[in-house]
Amino acid sequence: MNEEILLQNIILHENAYFFIKENSQYLTKRLIKTTFEEASQDKQGRFLLNIHKKPYVINEREIYYSIAIFKYIKKPSFIEESIVGWEETKLAYICLIDFENHIVIAKRNISKINDFLSLFEPLDYDVMTSIFSNENTSFEKLSMDNMNISDKAIRQKSLESNNLKDNVSTFGLQGYILNNVRVNNDDSKIALSLNASRINQLGPKNNFEGFLKWSDKVVESIKDCTLKISFLSSFATSVDYTKYKDVLNPTAILIILNKLYKEYEENKIKRCFIKVKINNEYIERDINLLSILKHFEKLIEIEFTNGGYHLKHELIKDLFLFKNNKSITLRSAKLAKVHVEYENDLSFPILSVLNWTKSYIITFDNPELIYCNRKLFKDSRLLGNLEGLLKIFIPYSELENVSSEKGSFRITSTLFDTNSVFGFVEEEFMANHDYFICDDLYKEWADHIGLSENTISFYHSKYKDSNFSASDFQDIIGQALKNLGNLSPGEDQWSLKENYWQRTYKNDGIVTQISRIRTGQDEEDVIEYFKKVKGYPNIKKQVFIVINFISKAALEDRLMKLQNAEYFVERNEVIQILWFVSSLISSCYEANTEVYICCRP
Repeated sequence: MNEEILLQNIILHENAYFFIKENSQYLTKRLIKTTFEEASQDKQGRFLLNIHKKPYVINEREIYYSIAIFKYIKKPSFIEESIVGWEETKLAYICLIDFENHIVIAKRNISKINDFLSLFEPLDYDVMTSIFSNENTSFEKLSMDNMNISDKAIRQKSLESNNLKDNVSTFGLQGYILNNVRVNNDDSKIALSLNASRINQLGPKNNFEGFLKWSDKVVESIKDCTLKISFLSSFATSVDYTKYKDVLNPTAILIILNKLYKEYEENKIKRCFIKVKINNEYIERDINLLSILKHFEKLIEIEFTNGGYHLKHELIKDLFLFKNNKSITLRSAKLAKVHVEYENDLSFPILSVLNWTKSYIITFDNPELIYCNRKLFKDSRLLGNLEGLLKIFIPYSELENVSSEKGSFRITSTLFDTNSVFGFVEEEFMANHDYFICDDLYKEWADHIGLSENTISFYHSKYKDSNFSASDFQDIIGQALKNLGNLSPGEDQWSLKENYWQRTYKNDGIVTQISRIRTGQDEEDVIEYFKKVKGYPNIKKQVFIVINFISKAALEDRLMKLQNAEYFVERNEVIQILWFVSSLISSCYEANTEVYICCRP
């Protein structure tokens, strides 16, 4: 068959990646040829189809298309060593459509073209959502990433309905980055992958000429786009990274590992190995990647040194962050030796995987800015609503006099020391509840739990001899976030608590006379009451964080200085605390839970 007949036999879904070119010049044949060669390094035999920069006239305008199709053979993922006759033969294709100012890419089973993709800019979120939304659009499905920098926060959410704008509150959506959307316009369904700049018109496949015409129609819509305010405008919006790049001073980073864990779940990762050169020969040694990843599951502080922005990590000492012209990436000579091999036998350095997938959130000394999904976002609400944010802080003069978290213990102790945080909690709050339980230690839901006809309250306590410690604050916030779900426990959790709550309190090897049921008859009575009130439709859920190492007045002073762009010593710590508080408020709102922080005046 000649090329024309082969092209007529190709049918494609109206599904492609759309990018903007930095200049209005068409791609050169040399660049196209190089890209096709890189994409087909593992091909078997010659190209089945290989067309470079062929012109096509549409609506009196000339565009160019290029397409390559090839065969490759791979070992199935369910066998360890290659066996003759057990190979899988697959086809791959890559199609480039050049619109002078835009480039459209359709591909299948293609990798190794990241250098080529880096030459172009993805479409802005606002553009993609504007060209496919109007007042009659139904938003059927959304998936989003959380910008919350707490390692205990829910990282991703997916929602689906006939029309989400009718039943989803827009409050708090500003803290989420929209990733995928499915919209319905007059029974025409379109799926948008905003973080990948991909547009998918759901429906039957089209012939190659029809695919060209569809691509042209979308490009014209992009060129003529007028930005619109819609339901999707409630999500986080990006700003031009290049305008801020020179004044960005990173302060902390949270590396997101969900995508790697998901690839493990889907058996896409075959192995992880260290690749080192010994006597001019590369040696590979398999390692357990999961044991490495667990060391990165927390916010990491960044310090500026002569070598650049250094991540203060206890395991990897040479991990640095670099501000590039268009993005921010991670580098480490030590981690460069750690490779991940996938089921398709391709392997990449672990840092390349993290950088390609944009798997981190970065905060800066400007608290309104945050970097996520390879884009810079600005959230003016943080400093714009300080009065509202400070309302969750409740000052108690008694917390100025505490000297420990739990006090000292004796076998005759029946109460926590009055000058401890635990003692303060029981003195201040126990009388407000019908039942009060000390759940501290061993898979605790909270340090104290208070139950009444109207409320279920969790109390999380922490004492530290510090001032404005972001890491100490992160610990207690993380404890509160990971236990939000336990405000409404499942039926499988009661047996553990029944055995635990019947005991007296034990700490430092001392078994005291402090009953874990601080107010109430016995553990069975408490559990029956808990089961009853958690089922009340109007029950009020509350979280109290009780700390001694933050003063409300001092925090308010620092936040006002932050708002006025004034310098102060604890600036970076206060910025992180601001983000943690904002994240806590958002998470509690989504869980329909009130939150309060009890602190020094």
